[in-house]
Amino acid sequence: MLDVHVIIAQDTPREWVSQCLDSVHEAIDRAGFAIALHIAPFVAGHVGRARAAGYAMGSHPYVTCVDDDDYLLPHAFEQMREPLLAGVAAACTPEFTLQNGHQRPGASRHHLVAIRRGWIIDHTQWKCCGDVAQLRAVEADAVDLPSAAYVHRLYGTSKARVLRRAHHDELELARAQPSSHRIALEG
Repeated sequence: MLDVHVIIAQDTPREWVSQCLDSVHEAIDRAGFAIALHIAPFVAGHVGRARAAGYAMGSHPYVTCVDDDDYLLPHAFEQMREPLLAGVAAACTPEFTLQNGHQRPGASRHHLVAIRRGWIIDHTQWKCCGDVAQLRAVEADAVDLPSAAYVHRLYGTSKARVLRRAHHDELELARAQPSSHRIALEG
């Protein structure tokens, strides 16, 4: 039912990558439905190309991703089961942020959004802000899950943050994308 990809950069601390992958495997084991994990190729300086390659992997009707420097809580996929079986356009997982050893409530529509494959935008057009544009494309038809289950690390040298700072115009363009409300084609 769900394909999940992780893009692993060469400079992400190995202990973070291990924690990420271990947490994804644990969440898959608890999910109660079919999930395939894919490792997508890293593309230096272009998150969108790597993300597009990740979303193209597999054939399940839903896709999502986990950043290699973040991790999941064990119930992350389990709470997606009913909404995905109901055929929602997207299921959004609330998150915690982890910064300087402190965990706090984070955004509810940021990471770990399971999206019906037919709703995926062309990420190759976005160097660093495709995830923002993607959420705009589905937000009117997305549902919010009940429990925070994604831990997003905040640190100054994050590759995505560095790219977004360098391409602030792209972030503004992504935020300005119209929200779509449509019936998704089966994908």
